[in-house]
Amino acid sequence: MEFKLIIKKINNTLSPEEESVFNIWYNESEENRHYFAKVENNYQIEMENINLDKAWNAIDRKISPSKNRKQFYRYAIAASVALLMGIGYFTVTKTTAIDSGKGSAQTEEGEVTKNTNDIILTLSDGSKVILNDQKNGVVASQQSVVITKDKDGSIRYDENNDQHTGKPTYNTLITPNGKTFQIALPDGTNVWMNAGSSLKYPTYFDGNERLVVLTGEAYFEVSHDAKMPFKVFSNGQQVEVLGTHFNIRAYENEPLLKTTLLEGKIKITESDNSSLVKPGQQVKVSLTNHSMKIAEVNTESAVAWKSRLFYFEDAKYDEIMREIERWYDVKVIYKGKIPDERFQGAIQKDLKLNQVLKMLESNDVHFKVSGKEVLVTQ
Repeated sequence: MEFKLIIKKINNTLSPEEESVFNIWYNESEENRHYFAKVENNYQIEMENINLDKAWNAIDRKISPSKNRKQFYRYAIAASVALLMGIGYFTVTKTTAIDSGKGSAQTEEGEVTKNTNDIILTLSDGSKVILNDQKNGVVASQQSVVITKDKDGSIRYDENNDQHTGKPTYNTLITPNGKTFQIALPDGTNVWMNAGSSLKYPTYFDGNERLVVLTGEAYFEVSHDAKMPFKVFSNGQQVEVLGTHFNIRAYENEPLLKTTLLEGKIKITESDNSSLVKPGQQVKVSLTNHSMKIAEVNTESAVAWKSRLFYFEDAKYDEIMREIERWYDVKVIYKGKIPDERFQGAIQKDLKLNQVLKMLESNDVHFKVSGKEVLVTQ
């Protein structure tokens, strides 16, 4: 749950799509509702005490000058409140997030899961299923839905003959650093999840839309249903589809959201911008200035990760090393500045870390591995 949505709810400025995301989170637990009330109360107190100009200068210096400065004041204040209440916020509401720098999953009480190799399915009652430990067959049963692990290691949701009762509940699937996973959602949509990612979705789809929330990267093959559009929310961006194939890259430690369309048609909305996208196009959304750019791309490069490939096109070293961190579950440390070199090519992910680093070395860039750390020197 993004903190800014809570603030927008308090200010009654949520869009209908954001309202849906907020309601999912709010109705999930009494703990979430209690936390919202706490933030609302503290927000109103801080509104009276915070210096607006100081908050602006400290929080949002990089906002584009073309934007109206006043519209960001409330977000500067929200960030200030978040700093004051930060410990409570991250331990209570970051229930589905991956810390991609460390490869650890957060639980409801903020407890860190020690085994970073676990693929974790969190059920609506808060119980957790370690999928890599499960044998093929039925994993769990919720409401009128059965969750099954197939022979290929993926999971799927099948409805039994019972009538749905009550509102849908939500599950969260987390893939750790170094692993990918496939899931078939209740509507038949297939999702391939990349390393260090999480997906939140209902046990069955109800109403006039199919809504999921993604952190990290995933490739979607959406089951067609013209009466119930499929929507993916990821870090403030919304992708709306009827039935199509596309890839979303929305890691929290990267400055750009990248959405690549392979088949069909999608509509992307972020902040005040929206675009219709055609097959073969990629949309890049900047989280710094909320700009949106569309370009023709090699779509195979965007989904190379599904074939266990690193695929770099004129990539900077910090981009490359974020991939290394996620796949090999290591921490990259730079001695001095980040190398000002670029790399192009494909590398198999099945190689050992030292083999990959050897390919990335140059006369000016060197690597040293020590335990779970990679030191980059020039």
